Amino acid sequence: MDLPDSASRVFCGRILSMVNTDDVNAIILAQKNMLDRFEKTNEMLLNFNNLSSARLQQMSERFLHHTRTLVEMKRDLDSIFRRIRTLKGKLARQHPEAFSHIPEASFLEEEDEDPIPPSTTTTIATSEQSTGSCDTSPDTVSPSLSPGFEDLSHVQPGSPAINGRSQ
Repeated sequence: MDLPDSASRVFCGRILSMVNTDDVNAIILAQKNMLDRFEKTNEMLLNFNNLSSARLQQMSERFLHHTRTLVEMKRDLDSIFRRIRTLKGKLARQHPEAFSHIPEASFLEEEDEDPIPPSTTTTIATSEQSTGSCDTSPDTVSPSLSPGFEDLSHVQPGSPAINGRSQ
C-alpha cells in the first residue's frame, strides 16, 4: 500500500515543481497593486458622488427659486396685461371715436392672444400649485406689487384729469 502513497507524493511534487514561485509572487504583487488602485478609485468616486449630490442640492434649490421667480413674474405680467385690456375696453367704450379707425377683429384678436403654448401653461399652473395659492383677480390692485400704479378706482369715468391726476 506504500505504492499509491509514493505515487501521489511524486505527482504533487512534480506539480509543485512546475509552478514558479517568482511568477506566483509577481501575480500576488500585481493583484495587491490593482486592489490599491481600485480602492483609491472607489474612494474618488465616493467623493465625486458626495460632491455631485451637494451641488445637485444647491442647483435644485436655485432652480426652484428661479422657477418661482419666473412664475411670479408671469403672474404679474398676466395681471398687468389684464389691467391694460380692461383699461382699453373702458377707453373704447368711453371714446368710441378714437377707436373707430381700428378694425374690431384686430382689437378682439389682440385680447385673445396667448404667447405661451398650452403645454407650458399646464406646467406653469402645476408650478403655481406647488408654490402656494395666489390671487390673480383683476379687481385686486396691490401697490406693493406695482409701486408705480396709481389707484384710479375712486375716479369717476366722466371726471376731467390733468397730468394723470383727477381734480
